[in-house]
Amino acid sequence: MIRTASIRFRAAASLAVLACAGCVPHVDLETPPQVVSTQWSRSALGSQGGAAQAGVQQPLSADLGAMLHSAELSFLLARADTANTDVAIAGTRIRQARALLRNARGAMLPLISASAGISGSRTRPAAVGASRAFDFSNAFGSLDVAFDLDLFGGARAGRDAARSRLRAATFDREAVRLVVQSEVARAYVQRAALAARIAIARRNVTDQEELERIIRARVAAGDATRVDLGLQTIQVRQLQTDAQRLDQALDQTRTALAVLVGEEAPRFALPPADLESLSPPAIAPVLPGELVTRRPDIRAAEARIDAAGGDVRQARAAFFPSLSLSAGGLLQTANLSNPLTSVVSLGAGLLAPIFNRGRLRGNLELSAAQQAEMVELYRRVLLTSLAEVEDALSAVGRSGERETLLVDVVREAQLTARLSRMQYLSGDADLQHVLDAEQRLAEAEDARAVALQERLEAAIDLYKALGGAAV
Repeated sequence: MIRTASIRFRAAASLAVLACAGCVPHVDLETPPQVVSTQWSRSALGSQGGAAQAGVQQPLSADLGAMLHSAELSFLLARADTANTDVAIAGTRIRQARALLRNARGAMLPLISASAGISGSRTRPAAVGASRAFDFSNAFGSLDVAFDLDLFGGARAGRDAARSRLRAATFDREAVRLVVQSEVARAYVQRAALAARIAIARRNVTDQEELERIIRARVAAGDATRVDLGLQTIQVRQLQTDAQRLDQALDQTRTALAVLVGEEAPRFALPPADLESLSPPAIAPVLPGELVTRRPDIRAAEARIDAAGGDVRQARAAFFPSLSLSAGGLLQTANLSNPLTSVVSLGAGLLAPIFNRGRLRGNLELSAAQQAEMVELYRRVLLTSLAEVEDALSAVGRSGERETLLVDVVREAQLTARLSRMQYLSGDADLQHVLDAEQRLAEAEDARAVALQERLEAAIDLYKALGGAAV
C-alpha cells in the first residue's frame, strides 16, 4: 500500500513538472559589452608622453600622498579612510548586503521547531473541610522539521544574487574611497596653490605700493602728474582685492578638507603646503581593457549584472512546483502515572502554481528588464571610464606643456618689468609701460602657479580614472 502511494506521488510530481516546464517563458539575458579599444588615442598618449619624459613612469601606488611626495597628505588620506562619512555610509551598506545574504542562505536550511505543553485541572469538592484535589490531565512535547527541496534552483539563485549584491556593495565602498582620496588630494593641492598665489599677490602689492610712494614723491617734485598717481593707486587696490579673494578661497579649502577627513571645521587647522614641494608623478597608463578589472565602479556594475541575472533565474524557478518534506515527533501522556505515548509523522507536499501565472510572468519580465537596465548602466560606466582616462591623459600632457611655457613667460616678464621700471625712473618711459609690464608679470606668475596646480590635479585625476591601486 505504501509502495503504491509512493509511486502515485512520484507520478503526480513528474506530471506537474512536465506540465509547468512547458509553460515557463524563455528569457534571453542581455550580455555586457566588452572593451574594443586596445590602445589609448594618439592625441592623449602624445600629450602625456611629453610630460612623462620629465621622469620615469611609475606604477600606481596605494598611497596617493607618496606618489605626490607628501607625508602630510598621506596622513590626511589615512584619516579620511577611517573618518569620512561617505566611506562610513558605504560601509554600512556592506553590512546590510551581508545581512541579506545571511537571510538568503537561511532560506536553504531546514526549519526546525519545538513545542511543549502541560495542562491540568483542579477540582473543588463540595464537602466542607475536604482538601482540594489536583488532577493532572495531559503533557506533551513535539519536534517538527520542514525542508523545502530546491529542485529548480530558486533558492540558490536568490543566494547567488545576494552574494553578488554583497560584492557590489564592497566595490561601491572602494569606489567611494577612491573618490574621497582624490577629493582630499585635490583640496590639498588647491590649498597649496592658493597659498602660493597669495604670496605672489602680496609680493606684487608690496612692489606696487613701493612704486606708488615713488610716484607720489615725483608728483610732489613736479616730475609726475596726478593721473600717474591715480593709475598706480588703482593698480594697488586691484591687487589688494585679488589677494583678499584668494584669502577667502584658501579658507574654503580648509573647511572642505575638514569635512573630507571627518573633522569639525572650527577645530580643524592645517597650514598650507609648499606648492613647489609637491611633485606630480609620471604615471604609466594601463591598457583600456585592464580598466574592467581595476576600477571598482566597473566591477560593482558587473556584480549588479550578476545579481540581476540571479533574480531572473529565481523568478523563472517560481513557475515550477515546489516540493516540501516534513517530519514530526510527538511525546505525550494522559497522566503522570501513565506511560508515554509517541507519534511520528512524515509528510511530503507538492505545490504547483496554476492561477497566478500572470503575476509570475510579470515578475519574470520585470526581472529581465532590470537585468537589461544593469547592462546599460554597466555600459555607461565603461564608456565614462574610458573617456575619463582619455581626458586625464590629455590634461597631464597639456598642463605640463603649459607650465614649461609659463616658466619662460615669467622669466621674460620679470626682466621686462625690471627694465620698464628703470626706464620710468630715468625718464625714458611713461608710467603706462611700467603698469603694463608689472601687470603682465603678476599675471604670468599667477598663471604659472595655476599651471602647476593643474598639472598636479591632472595626475590625481589620472590616478582616479585608472582605478587607483589595484583592488
